[in-house]
Amino acid sequence: MRAQLEFNNLSSLEEKIRMLPNSAEKAINQVLHSRGIEIATREMTNLLPVSKVRNKKHAKDSKWSKSEIANLEFVVKSKGGAANKKGSFGYLVFPDEGRGPSNPWAQRFSDRSLQKSVPKILAELDEALQDLIQEGL
Repeated sequence: MRAQLEFNNLSSLEEKIRMLPNSAEKAINQVLHSRGIEIATREMTNLLPVSKVRNKKHAKDSKWSKSEIANLEFVVKSKGGAANKKGSFGYLVFPDEGRGPSNPWAQRFSDRSLQKSVPKILAELDEALQDLIQEGL
């Protein structure tokens, strides 16, 4: 799953970014790579389905994700890769996309979690940039 912020979502931050030409990128990366990952993962975990099969380790009750970071971005992925690997949480793609006979409809918990995450992450970015501006005054 990959989510990208469109420019219009960042328009409220544009002026603050302009005011911090030498430090905005670093501040944005710090927020995205810490609080951004934390927020996105928490929101997704809250929406993860739990199958009715008991005596099974569920992603919702586990540390199911790993993250990768790059400049001005992060990616949250299921741990373990392929769904058929022991200890893998790759099976989450099936209920998310509605694949297979056990998943008659797409639950889209990844998309729904992003709808909840993006405003919170933007607020964190706004606060971090505002703090930098105030430090410079």
